[in-house]
Amino acid sequence: MRDRPAADVLGTLLRHVRITTSTFGRIELGAPWGAKLGPRDTVSLHHLLEGEMWLELDGHDVHVGRRDLLILPHGTPYALRHRPGAPVEDEARRRTPGALSVRHRHGGDGARTVVLCAELGVEGAARTMLVRALPPVVRFPASGSGEPMPGLDRLLDVLREEVREARGGAPVIAARLAEILLLRAVREELERPAVAGSWRAALTDDRVARTLDAIYGAPERPWSVVALARTAGMSRTAFTQRFRELVGESPFAHLTRWRMEVAKTTLRDHPHRTLGEIASSVGYADEFAFGTAFRRIVGIPPGAYRTTAERLDPPS
Repeated sequence: MRDRPAADVLGTLLRHVRITTSTFGRIELGAPWGAKLGPRDTVSLHHLLEGEMWLELDGHDVHVGRRDLLILPHGTPYALRHRPGAPVEDEARRRTPGALSVRHRHGGDGARTVVLCAELGVEGAARTMLVRALPPVVRFPASGSGEPMPGLDRLLDVLREEVREARGGAPVIAARLAEILLLRAVREELERPAVAGSWRAALTDDRVARTLDAIYGAPERPWSVVALARTAGMSRTAFTQRFRELVGESPFAHLTRWRMEVAKTTLRDHPHRTLGEIASSVGYADEFAFGTAFRRIVGIPPGAYRTTAERLDPPS
């Protein structure tokens, strides 16, 4: 039987995320201009259509040229300017979620900059793992030979056309295109070389990747280290050492953290499921063992977590 490729891990995880578009728009700016964007729980995308700009993130300035694509996945504050050190104003949040918002002019009468922007909400059990695996900014520069990501130019061309033409259904189509753009960018970034001791480094190791795919695909199974080692085709000792070297923690610790991410999503999305049912769905034989593990990892009991989640985001 042929081994499944490491890419299956990413495919399995992507089935555990949902992506929504909170805001989307084409923003026109004239120098001098500067915008300060505060903390958020969304992933920011910026595609520069005309001109140039500078991104300031964590005290560092990054030049952004025409047709460059930026993805900021962590929700940390950042600033965009027409030049480094230019004054900034707090971002005005007046756009309607899911709408194509066009601001024909903002700033001064100087050089024009046009940016295609999107704020994407990422939800689901795999959100934390995928976002943490990405750097503070993922940049796909347009300069140089060839495309920085296969098919990027074609995808961006269609996205720009939808925003420019604003025909019927454009917000929905643009949102789906932005979703595809983000997923492909995540895949491209995670396939880049990674240092040992990071979760993404394990994606390139066939044996460890098989166990990750098994864990993410079936958290309800009564996994043991021996069973996971057997899935990897390794001895228990060699597997445990290799897993820890690549992932940065023991197999059982990683399994437990994944089970708790799945449980948190289920608690939020399925308010009518009992704690016993949720415990069984993530591999626990009884509610008490599940509650103990949940409180140790998350910090509060599962019932309290569900109550908090319903208060912040009541089900429709």
